[in-house]
Amino acid sequence: MLTAERLFALHGIDAVSLRQISVAAGQRNNSAAQYHFGTKEDLVRAIFAFRLASINRRREDMVDVLVRAGLRGDLRALTDAMVRPLAEQIDGGGSFYVRFLARVHQHAGASVYALPAMGVEGSVTRIGLMIGEALAHLPAPVRRSRLQLGGSLLVHATADREQRVHDGMPEDVLPPAAFVADLVDSVVGIFSAPVSQDTVAALAAPGGAVPAAPAPPTAADAEAAV
Repeated sequence: MLTAERLFALHGIDAVSLRQISVAAGQRNNSAAQYHFGTKEDLVRAIFAFRLASINRRREDMVDVLVRAGLRGDLRALTDAMVRPLAEQIDGGGSFYVRFLARVHQHAGASVYALPAMGVEGSVTRIGLMIGEALAHLPAPVRRSRLQLGGSLLVHATADREQRVHDGMPEDVLPPAAFVADLVDSVVGIFSAPVSQDTVAALAAPGGAVPAAPAPPTAADAEAAV
């Protein structure tokens, strides 16, 4: 799995075969990856299951703490719980997971809505729904777009940092704590930016998304946040 994660992260999901993974992992049987995992999609899901156990526990613990503290509707606290468990994967050294996640995001058509089918689930669904509740004042299509944009920024900003740390370019990255705080600030900015009259008019125009009135969060909101 670690070899597959590294090769997928470096070259992309579509550019790496199960045979290449077996060879790179030093398996005498070039079909070992296929034997153990079946398909490439099943191997991707296995990597997620391996990595997400600790990430989900960390996020669930953070959400439990903020709920007990009465911060269920605090957008920044919720966003911090969304961002921090993933960003923490980077600076331990030797990580390829976030770049792997970015490659899966690309493979899935740059749509975070496709990620649950690839194995990204668990705490992300809970936090996505809670952030959706905090943004319930936004028009539903805007809210879902904001959740998707925030999730995309999280994935690709952390993947970029992971690459720079891996390449030994510390002068190009903020210190870990500052990076996380600034990324939380940036994602909160996406979530909470005022809805302009231009956006409202575009939604209401013929061919616009849907009526621009706010609507309660749904499962679609939960799936939009990574």
